[in-house]
Amino acid sequence: MSKAERCRNPWNGKCRNTDVEVFILFKGERLPICRRCWSKIADSSLEWGEAYFGRGRRGG
Repeated sequence: MSKAERCRNPWNGKCRNTDVEVFILFKGERLPICRRCWSKIADSSLEWGEAYFGRGRRGG
């Protein structure tokens, strides 16, 4: 049996919940995000875009 994935919310380094809701790409890394953290992120004023995912990764 494999280990359950734990939340790796980059804005809340202390969360280790295993109820993963989504995965996000952050600075080129695929991170699992739990239901509670995803809800907080969705309700926040955080803006998504390339600046949050790392610059220069797409070439061109």
